[in-house]
Amino acid sequence: MKKPPPRSTIPNFNDLTEKKLRSLGQKLDKLVDANAFKHNSLLRKSDSDSTALLWHLARHGLVLHSVISVGMFRTLSENTRGIPADDILTVLRRVPDDMGALDKGQGRSWPSYTPGISTEVDTLITAAYVADPAAVTALRDELPENMQLAIDFVRGRAGETIPPASSVKILRHLVTTHLVRGLATGWDCPWIVEGRLVEFRLNSTAQVELLAARFGSSWAEEAHAWILPRVNEFRARAGDIGRNGVAGLRLATLADVIYLFGDGWWDPRSLLEVLDARDDAPAALFAAALKLRAEGTSAFKITVPQVRPEPPQKPSAGDEDADDGDDGDDDYAGDGDEYDEYGGGGGGGEVDADAEPEIEEASGDEERVVLLATLLTAVGIERAHASGQAIPLEVDAVIDLDKVYDSEPQLIARLRGVMAILGPARTHAILRRQLAKEFWFGKVSAFLDVHFDRALVEEAFARLAAGKYAADAGLLGFCTPALVPFVVQAQAQARTPEIKAMFGEAILYILARAAAGGETWDPALEQHLQLDQIRFDYGGPKVDPVLALLDKLPLARWVKVIEANRERCAEEPVRLLKLLRTDMPPALLAEILKDAVARQQKLGSGGLGDRLRKFGPEIVTPLLQAIGDAPATNTLMKDLDRSLDYLVFTAVKEGLGKAIETPEQELRRLAASVPGETIRIYRLRRGQGEPSADAVARIGGAPRGVVTPPVDRKEPMTHVITLDLAQLPELAARRPGARSLSLYLPDPDTGERHRHGALVWTSEAELGGAPGSTADARPLVVEAFDVPAQIFGGEELTGPAKRVRGIVYGSPGYVGGGPLWLQDGEPGVDPRFVFQFDESLCGINLGDSGVMYVFEGDIDWQCH
Repeated sequence: MKKPPPRSTIPNFNDLTEKKLRSLGQKLDKLVDANAFKHNSLLRKSDSDSTALLWHLARHGLVLHSVISVGMFRTLSENTRGIPADDILTVLRRVPDDMGALDKGQGRSWPSYTPGISTEVDTLITAAYVADPAAVTALRDELPENMQLAIDFVRGRAGETIPPASSVKILRHLVTTHLVRGLATGWDCPWIVEGRLVEFRLNSTAQVELLAARFGSSWAEEAHAWILPRVNEFRARAGDIGRNGVAGLRLATLADVIYLFGDGWWDPRSLLEVLDARDDAPAALFAAALKLRAEGTSAFKITVPQVRPEPPQKPSAGDEDADDGDDGDDDYAGDGDEYDEYGGGGGGGEVDADAEPEIEEASGDEERVVLLATLLTAVGIERAHASGQAIPLEVDAVIDLDKVYDSEPQLIARLRGVMAILGPARTHAILRRQLAKEFWFGKVSAFLDVHFDRALVEEAFARLAAGKYAADAGLLGFCTPALVPFVVQAQAQARTPEIKAMFGEAILYILARAAAGGETWDPALEQHLQLDQIRFDYGGPKVDPVLALLDKLPLARWVKVIEANRERCAEEPVRLLKLLRTDMPPALLAEILKDAVARQQKLGSGGLGDRLRKFGPEIVTPLLQAIGDAPATNTLMKDLDRSLDYLVFTAVKEGLGKAIETPEQELRRLAASVPGETIRIYRLRRGQGEPSADAVARIGGAPRGVVTPPVDRKEPMTHVITLDLAQLPELAARRPGARSLSLYLPDPDTGERHRHGALVWTSEAELGGAPGSTADARPLVVEAFDVPAQIFGGEELTGPAKRVRGIVYGSPGYVGGGPLWLQDGEPGVDPRFVFQFDESLCGINLGDSGVMYVFEGDIDWQCH
């Protein structure tokens, strides 16, 4: 008599039996995805209650048998509400001692609160501790050292006394991690007070130091001890490490600070933050600056033996396909900057005086060193002036303006203040020395009004006007409105259109900065505002202050400026639409709308700006009058739809009395207007509903005729889209006998291995070999267009051809022609090119505004 099968010891989860649960657990353990997209996707496909399902698997030991990805811990940590402490402790027993090895070594590059343990595990420990602190403490001694430290980190945040050795290790790890990577990224690292969580976010270095203070009071000493033996590491990221390590740099000698920054990658703000936090005497700063210029960095050499970082750790030998020739999308390519307390990279390197890393010295003329000396001198002048000390004449020669940029307003403000302290004679000598240079003479622009001297100003503007290249308009923007008449005069003398435009742009910035600072000026200066020079293409700091300036003007003065600029903006009247005010005269509004509609070919996506949305029904009549008998083109109406209030746009549509051009009609009209060779393409878009079972084309689902999907890393790939070649005769001609073409990708939800995807060509006869599936699928709509071949070339286009290229590129997808690259790529019609698409066609992960490019034999994708 046959024995009955053993009774299952694991309860079902809804419709999932033990067998299915075990299979699901094994699949989850094989997934490599630190972001947990793959894990969550698989769980959701298995059951709608994916959170309860995951904890059911964990509770019964069906997951975390082979831990290869932090993704499992991430999805668990995001779903701890109401979970018993015992379930969380079951998971904690499965945490490997060094999570840096997970995800094929990528874990070594992630910030953490304690060595080798991810922040996701900290979240799990915290949740368990709040639920049952005694159970967590009891579990501690069963676990490896890194997990013991992670538990001690939570206990310390709860106010418990932890072993002194743990405090030291935790403090050193926090110091090291914050210096190298920065912990002040808004992470939630809550306190535990009387058994309850109290929110605490790490938004600044001060808050990181406050957290670390729970584990010792020697943050500054530890930071100082870490920094000094790592000069090369510091210079490689001097800006970030300098800001994060200010406390440690306060303890360093001035010579050490100078040597650390040297010719490294730092910005003036970070260096000034460090110098401002120190109390170096003016005389010491002056002497150091002069010595630095004379002798370079070698005169300040740090004598502390230097740590030699170990080479980057590669994925462990057990990682499947650890070295498969990938292009780096998902394989770890670490930089060797992993530190264990005060050892070297990764495993704790040794300080070897006979084999120290070589530190490259820089001369006193190297541009970064020159800027360093300039800032030392500037801080010295500020402190000497504040304390009533004399400022030696010889330090003036150290001040150099070559590395002054308008993107560093703090630096410019500090240098302007220094020049105000030095007085007219010394300031003018500095500026004339800069003006005499062959290059970088334009840097004087930001300082020409300091101790105003007419002769110097005219001399400088004459040189700027006669230059070969335009100086930075933003630098002139730091000057006062008193300089505007001289800018106007220089603009009239400028030798090139680019330099003329620079001066016009500068006037905008001068008055915009003055307006922001509450200054007043002679209204007559506003006649020189040149609105055609607003850099709408740059946006942000180049535009917002100018818009604020115009909005602050009294209405009569604003109207005068707009009227004076209508002729200037005649070729691009849409510029004025971006400056409208709701209190403007209706007649002027009507004229500007009329001008803009008449030049609507100048519009691009979003070309009308956002000012129209501030108007109510009063704009409907003048807008309809502006459109008049002109066609209601697709581009114009789309822009109006984006720019107007919904009810206002609805009223405009109802008042048109004519049909609105469709995108397809617009594309055909514009394409037909471009002379020259044409090429047929097929635009693709997502249809509504579900495709019929006998349809060949589909987005998602499973295609007909594909019995065995292609495989990547022993796992079947996911179907993304299938094209019906009966709808695409030019593509069908490339593969006689083929009826469909399907694209498969290994990981469409994460994008880690898009380039490892595959194309599957299927014949008519093979379509019946597998029925496919329309579940979760969408129909694919295909429409043919003949477009100018020139749109696929790399040359700059104008007029209708430019617009056609924009429409085709903005399509959800298209087949044929050639690629239209988001970034760089070989332009032109390409016989290997199949199609391209974005996320609006196929809902896969393509990054920020990404586009996928499919060629025969090659799959590529680009994103911002």
